[in-house]
Amino acid sequence: MNDNDTDNRGKLKKNLEKPYYGYSIMRYFTVALIVGGIVSIALAIIFTAWVSILCWVLGVILLSSGVFLHLSMGWVNNPEKIELVKDKFSDLLGNVWDGNGKVLDMGTGLGRVAIEIAKQFPEAQVVGVDTWTKGWKLSGMTKAGAEKNAIIEGVSGRCTFQTDSALDLPFEDGEFQLVVSSFAFHAIKIPDRTVLFKEAIRALAPGGVFVICGPFSGSFLKAYKVKNMPELLEKVQQMGVEDAKFVSFKETGVELGRLANIWEMGYLSGRKV
Repeated sequence: MNDNDTDNRGKLKKNLEKPYYGYSIMRYFTVALIVGGIVSIALAIIFTAWVSILCWVLGVILLSSGVFLHLSMGWVNNPEKIELVKDKFSDLLGNVWDGNGKVLDMGTGLGRVAIEIAKQFPEAQVVGVDTWTKGWKLSGMTKAGAEKNAIIEGVSGRCTFQTDSALDLPFEDGEFQLVVSSFAFHAIKIPDRTVLFKEAIRALAPGGVFVICGPFSGSFLKAYKVKNMPELLEKVQQMGVEDAKFVSFKETGVELGRLANIWEMGYLSGRKV
């Protein structure tokens, strides 16, 4: 190998050191809401009559929405908070799974969870699925992006991605030993989201484990056709699951801010009978 090859390899390695997982998207969205609110209020001062009232109303809505989003979800812009959530998720997986077999990540996005599992468990074969719809692609969330991250993190040989819907997974019954999903179930707009649990459990082998991370507050629970967490846990157990339980971020020691607790974010897990 000549010196030029060595230099090129060094430059390539340097360029590939940092994966992109899209956490800046929330910051941009929050800033857009706040700026939009301020501009609307400024226009309300300039205009008169009903136009002024409309601008005031729109400005207050946008500004308050931006401030609320910052206070309740601003943690996603904090690298230390992200690492804390990631570490707690890894600890939980280490306590419920031995690291052998196939893993499915539903709604993988840019592959953060799938890639971390491949890094944590060197014997695991991980598959991430997502639809990567047009709206997400505009914000840089693509299958190619997930694949690039896997290459950067050095796990592309054991962590692959494919375009499929979590509502109708193209896998055999009992194909996986672990099924995970992180902040994806709540974003899938369907009348009854329990179908997502049904698909996850169908894809699990007997004795396999699922861990679903996300918000489970009252408004989100309605999408599962239940009124509270005990009802959801009972509903999940009736699908052939034992030891179904929910542990909130706060209970694991993850403190994201008082207002963030309104979302009841945490981990819902269980084992297929």
